[in-house]
Amino acid sequence: MIVFDTLFALLTIYLFIYCIYRMFFCIKARNVNKYFEMQEKTRSIIVEKRKLCIIIFATHRDKNLDKLLDVLNNQTYSKENYQVHVVYQKDEGDSEPIRDFAYGAQIHNIQNPDYFSKDKALNLFVQKIITEDKFDAFIFLGANRIVGEKYLENINKSIKESGVYVGSIATVNEKEQLAKKIKNSIVSAYLKYNDITKSISRSIYELPFLIDGENLVITADVLEKMGYVSLEDKDSELEFSLDLASNDVKTCFSPYIVTAIDIKNYDFRTPSLVNRFSLFIHYFPLIMFKNNSFREFIAFLLRPNSLFVLVSYSFLLILAIYFPSHISQIAVILLGVFLLFNFVFSTIVAQLKGSEVFWLMFYPLCLSWQKLKLLINTLTMRSIINSEYEEENVNSATINAVANNGKKDFTCKLDLVSEDGMRKVVFREGNRFIVTDSFLRMYDALADITYKLNSKGIILKTCQNCKNFSMRPDGTLDCLNGKCMISNSEILIWNGCQYFSKR
Repeated sequence: MIVFDTLFALLTIYLFIYCIYRMFFCIKARNVNKYFEMQEKTRSIIVEKRKLCIIIFATHRDKNLDKLLDVLNNQTYSKENYQVHVVYQKDEGDSEPIRDFAYGAQIHNIQNPDYFSKDKALNLFVQKIITEDKFDAFIFLGANRIVGEKYLENINKSIKESGVYVGSIATVNEKEQLAKKIKNSIVSAYLKYNDITKSISRSIYELPFLIDGENLVITADVLEKMGYVSLEDKDSELEFSLDLASNDVKTCFSPYIVTAIDIKNYDFRTPSLVNRFSLFIHYFPLIMFKNNSFREFIAFLLRPNSLFVLVSYSFLLILAIYFPSHISQIAVILLGVFLLFNFVFSTIVAQLKGSEVFWLMFYPLCLSWQKLKLLINTLTMRSIINSEYEEENVNSATINAVANNGKKDFTCKLDLVSEDGMRKVVFREGNRFIVTDSFLRMYDALADITYKLNSKGIILKTCQNCKNFSMRPDGTLDCLNGKCMISNSEILIWNGCQYFSKR
């Protein structure tokens, strides 16, 4: 029991230290009005028009990309001072036509499987663009974010010196469902509270920030110094933030660099506890050689979230009631008073309305529900991947394709099946199924399904059946690669596009 008593005491001390730590930021946040006054004075000074490069990573799942590009194409910022580039990950099953330009943005289609990850694709483009064009700053923007017409103008005014600039995020709700409205109210209250009590306070203290990879500004000299970006997921963003801090790169928060996101797309994920702890162990030896701001950022890795604080205190309270001999009831009561005072004081400092405080109190419940959903999704995916019922020698992929019945185009699905070294294709449209024979090459299986569909008066609009398609042998038996003679793009035999012309 001595071990458990020690752990309970350490947990109590840990929460007390966290309260004191939070109190420092809340006290500093009382100067938020002066902070904004100073920001307005510096922003009112006429600054030079910097040359900006906006980089957006997108896939076929990002349905709002065109809306974002349209807004970026109509900024108040002069067009000669910025370019928009989209690094587009085109999946093998993506039947959407390939675009090189849209709404003033240049689209770079990544089709090489070696560069399917976000970081690899972005770094490939960054290494190219740095050597070819001279930009003053690079903006990494998420494809599902919403920006205003003064987004770039606000960025230009916010850049005061070399460094990395982190923006603010807001939520919007485009649905009328009650659940979405409640979720939006809770998250909106939390974001407002978090901006003042944490982000602005850290900015006043001039402390490093955890970057937001979907609303991030990096000056050109910093990007050249680092030589890479790491924005794949929350863990990657944390690792990149620490790498920036360890290289003495200044990260700043600007409440004027605002992006919004639909509440249905809001990401509740945070860096994993395992990754945070491993990074703490990795960087801990450096604290003797770094400044105080870096030391604080290392300690920041051990900061608990609101859900952990609530669950931990509830656990300590139950122990104090039922096992008073093992944990001090007075200490737990004092801790509870301290936590309550901390919360009330922080809501006053954040200048929250009564309704916003009400919704904010539900944030731990909302967070726990979202974490549970993420856990269920993760376990479900692992179950699918590790399914004992999956046949080891059978692999398949389903793609969307376009066919024509002589009157109009319609969408269908093609199952590309590899079984015991043989290939076959299954055509699916509604309740209709057509299966090919087995072949050594997928090319022959696709030719067989084309023949069977032609006999029924149906034309399958895949690249293999297009007169603009040129085969590109890769030295393997199952050759899948080719080239489009119109777009000069590398393609796969089952791709399709708007330039289809029957052989």
